Amino acid sequence: MSTPARPVPDKEQFVSSLARGLAVLRAFGPTGPELTLSEVAAATDLSPAVARRFLLTLVQLGYVKKVARKFVLTPQVMELGAGYPDSMNLAEVAQPHLQHLRDETGDSVSLTTLIGVDIIHLCHMQTEGLLRFAVTPGSRVPAYVSATGRAILAFQPEERLTAYFAAADLLPRTPHTVTTQAGLRERLDRVRRDGYALVADELDFGITVLGVPLLNDGVAIAGISCATTSGRRPTDEFLCSRLPLLQAAAAALRRQLDRFPALVHSLDLGV
Repeated sequence: MSTPARPVPDKEQFVSSLARGLAVLRAFGPTGPELTLSEVAAATDLSPAVARRFLLTLVQLGYVKKVARKFVLTPQVMELGAGYPDSMNLAEVAQPHLQHLRDETGDSVSLTTLIGVDIIHLCHMQTEGLLRFAVTPGSRVPAYVSATGRAILAFQPEERLTAYFAAADLLPRTPHTVTTQAGLRERLDRVRRDGYALVADELDFGITVLGVPLLNDGVAIAGISCATTSGRRPTDEFLCSRLPLLQAAAAALRRQLDRFPALVHSLDLGV
């Protein structure tokens, strides 16, 4: 997964110990659910002695458990992220629109926003047809291979696009993946013109995704997508049948956002 681009810290306002503690938590993931001290140290660029102190502090706080020579996250970690969907009223604002779209289309449906060089799923409605590509709130996907990622990037000021390309690694995920800046900029120009992004078999074989942006004063702050299995129906038919429904859902959700300025402020990439 891509490493999120992070701003240069303000040394006078930056608490390095907090940043290192969060880095220790982020070291755990699907490829490393249980890690040794040395693995955590290597993943975080911390010395083993420093990594050990952070891990043992997290053990005492209940966020990490030590099992033999390895460490593992506990379910208590989930409370760290629970405040975001609750405080932003995502269940009330987004889920009804996504669920209606999922039920009407039979597709997996997502609301995402851009974090660094990735898109992060804020809400997701899964279908059995795409269980192989199951995601959960908080899951990240590189923006350059994501339909909503392209829909969001296409409606950004040039300085943000320049910063994105400076930070992103456009690695091939399949033979169909666009891996050059020129090629991706051409796709973004098309998205800006058409108002949607269609990405087929670029993230992985077998998945086609259609995404549209949610705009705030002409700048995309989020995106909504429908995902289906490639080959399930002709791409043109998928586009023609889904785009009006997706645009209607995006418009309805955008009207909802006017009632929740904190969520708009949270998503606004310029804030």
